[in-house]
Amino acid sequence: MHRPKDAVERLEEAVRWIHRLYLASVMHVEALEDAGVLPGSSEREAAEIDRELHFRLMSAQIDQLGYVPKGLAKRAEIRREMAAQGAALAEQSNSRPSRSARALARAEGPVRSA
Repeated sequence: MHRPKDAVERLEEAVRWIHRLYLASVMHVEALEDAGVLPGSSEREAAEIDRELHFRLMSAQIDQLGYVPKGLAKRAEIRREMAAQGAALAEQSNSRPSRSARALARAEGPVRSA
């Protein structure tokens, strides 16, 4: 069966996207295992369900496509992206005073009476 080229390209891109999600969910499960989170805990079970869901979606899309496309993500790419996101969040939180720092600044201001 012949499919239009743009439909095939969209499906390949969808496979690449869901593969990234699957790989990230696998890495999350592994991180929980390394952190000693026990099987059966709600956090671990949620991560396992995410991993299984992403795997099934990826498998279904690969079956529909009929082959595994080139250009799938690698763990190192995911790690770099996660590190960059973490650094951006850390920078963002460092640039804004925390709630306690803002409260302290307000408390140190002049006291006005009514």
